[in-house]
Amino acid sequence: MSYKINLKTNPTTFKGSPRNPLDIPTGPLDKPLTNGYEVYQFIMDKCRLTNRYKFRGRPRGKGWFDSMPLDRAERIALYIDEKDDYNNKLMAEHARLNRLQEIREEVATLNHLINYYEEDLQESIVIETRS
Repeated sequence: MSYKINLKTNPTTFKGSPRNPLDIPTGPLDKPLTNGYEVYQFIMDKCRLTNRYKFRGRPRGKGWFDSMPLDRAERIALYIDEKDDYNNKLMAEHARLNRLQEIREEVATLNHLINYYEEDLQESIVIETRS
């Protein structure tokens, strides 16, 4: 069975992200971490690599106020949120893949009908395409 129509598509640049928000290496560090702020900076450097989640830190402590710098806070709260546009991109990619699957099924049906016609009537079909 030979196919008359082959379907070739361009791959998408969207890649779904894993559900784990943090991916921290366990090997040796460039420099040892000596305080909580350095740990926070290390985590934030590793968090920036994801395209699914957004991270932010907020200073916490006794008598803290909004303009308190993170490096002088008693504690730092780390907030992890899913990016707003990630779900939209995920749904768009899902819709694209569904439409592509429908096209593949239609092309397979068309190939089957062409092969059936050619075998049954011993007459070849020429398909011309427009660019």
